[in-house]
Amino acid sequence: MRANRHFIKSVFTYRVLLLALVAFCCLEPHRANAQRISIGLYDTCSIQELCVRPLTEGYKILLNGKLRELEKEKELRIAFQERMLYCTQGAENLQPSGHVALLHTDPNSQFELKLLRPQGEARTYEGNLSLFVDFGRIMCINLVDQENYIAGVALAEVGGKAKPELYKAQALLIRTYLMGNRTKHLEEGFNLCDQVHCQAYKGSASKYPYILQGTKQTANMVVVDGAGELITSVFHANCGGQTASARDVWLTETSYLQSVRDPYCRRARGANWKKTLSLNDWKRFLQSKGVVTERINNSGYLYRSETREGMYELPGGIAVPFRDLREYFNLKSAWFDVTVEGGQVNLSGRGYGHGIGMCQEGAMRMAEEGKTATEIISFYFRGARIIKLERAQ
Repeated sequence: MRANRHFIKSVFTYRVLLLALVAFCCLEPHRANAQRISIGLYDTCSIQELCVRPLTEGYKILLNGKLRELEKEKELRIAFQERMLYCTQGAENLQPSGHVALLHTDPNSQFELKLLRPQGEARTYEGNLSLFVDFGRIMCINLVDQENYIAGVALAEVGGKAKPELYKAQALLIRTYLMGNRTKHLEEGFNLCDQVHCQAYKGSASKYPYILQGTKQTANMVVVDGAGELITSVFHANCGGQTASARDVWLTETSYLQSVRDPYCRRARGANWKKTLSLNDWKRFLQSKGVVTERINNSGYLYRSETREGMYELPGGIAVPFRDLREYFNLKSAWFDVTVEGGQVNLSGRGYGHGIGMCQEGAMRMAEEGKTATEIISFYFRGARIIKLERAQ
């Protein structure tokens, strides 16, 4: 009960601080329309010390209820010790506090964030930063303009060298996911985290004009199904030539997440893979699924398929989901052939990722061939439509 009370108290305190940040961001009337969301940064990392460096003039630090100017390019080091944050700027030690915020009224303002313990590469973010202590670590929350966040996710997902139409398609899917999942981490005090189980986000895409253009040109647009509801906007690196249906992977029938033959990604780098496993390990896992391996000779494990299939079928009428094999053996995809040689199982696989929804390398090729974002979305999400957000159910 004590731990629960502490958690509730910390979340409540953070929400109060977040309201203060939003109010601060709206002090300038011409910025009042900027929609900001809160993203938990380094969500799986136990941060003990970090460094923040303002890259834009005009940042302020909120410390123990008081605002003070932060000089551009001057580093602010923040360390966690005994449930408090200790801040140092140059030779000056600032007063310890439970919460620290880096504030700016301009949503396009930028700061650099670098982890010191554990060490990490410096990243550039836009907007504001809130730091507080919980779960034995420094919690980092980026209060960022919604469209800047979408551009940042697009950069993290497909890099900075793709064609404009791919960025438009990717922005549509990112925005659709955001609108359908804004409360995913609300109990922890923020909207989404920066990990792939939400959407990968590693900071600003301000140096990539095609990404910014694609985000801007699709502003306020989302993807919906035939009933006008937001789709489950999933994507993956490479489908290997055929996407997976939601039914085969999630056991859920979805009208727009059907298996699609994809000729665009077959020559891409993620289209094929190989892996060798121990036959004994293979048998042990199958035994855990109820397979009587003593009745199967080596040839019984062979499996070849020209199309994606949901089940790995074995002699005796027993089958194991390919997705289970993928998860247990950490395979790149759930589409592969199986051969046995001596004491080894050789897997020859196709694709990279879960295979559902948009194949990013396929979509990249479609954009290179002149396909539009609408054509890309329609190809991978059958029957889906692109509409304005306010029209979505």
